[in-house]
Amino acid sequence: MSRKSSKVSMRDYQVEAVNKMKNGCILNGGVGTGKSRTSLAYFYKLHGGELNTEYYVKMKKPRDLYIITTARKRDLLEWDDELLPFNMNTNPKLSIYPDQTVIVDSWNNIKKYSNVNGAFFIFDEQRVVGSGAWVKAFLKIAKRNKWILLSATPGDTWTDYIPVFVANGFYKNKSEFLREHAVYARYAKFPKIEKFIGTDRLTYLRRSILVDMRLKRTTERHYKDVFVNYDKEKYKEVNKDRWDPYNNVERF
Repeated sequence: MSRKSSKVSMRDYQVEAVNKMKNGCILNGGVGTGKSRTSLAYFYKLHGGELNTEYYVKMKKPRDLYIITTARKRDLLEWDDELLPFNMNTNPKLSIYPDQTVIVDSWNNIKKYSNVNGAFFIFDEQRVVGSGAWVKAFLKIAKRNKWILLSATPGDTWTDYIPVFVANGFYKNKSEFLREHAVYARYAKFPKIEKFIGTDRLTYLRRSILVDMRLKRTTERHYKDVFVNYDKEKYKEVNKDRWDPYNNVERF
């Protein structure tokens, strides 16, 4: 144990999410829930760290960490700030883990890391939908590394989940998923999915990888009486005569 003045403090709902997380999961939480911090807490705990202790507990041989996020978050160094409580840094000279590689980069550069092996990836603001270059790189990375996804909107349709389902080994590829679950419109001029079948299984699979962050926000009203001076006689006159300011301007 390394006795540092800093410690990793987490809220109850964040700790609950960390305890439910596993490799290949989707951490689902809205703005302000602390998805970034929670994902790092999962990585930290996975490698021997402890949460909400009196002193910082050092990790044991942490894997290299790659964070794929938006270009904006990368450029604003948002993830660099999130790393600080965990004593990790993209600059090895500023980290207590000098042998660990920590890289924060954008989705536009995901192909650069396709051949990384044995590391841990955090995919932020997940972009793995469809079948483009990003998805192909993601699937290649997922086979060789530990990984999790962060998202505020995990998926609108079942097809949005195909890459994640394939990466988790639920299906061999997109074709197998569509063959088992997609029903196409008979008279459409192009392949158009009319409905999905076997949705009970799909719901089960989605539930098995989706970790919801349940932040309970309560709003409390605070009342404050403010007393001000006013012309009481004019106020009484207005109430009594129902004075019309548009038709009786000449009175004042």
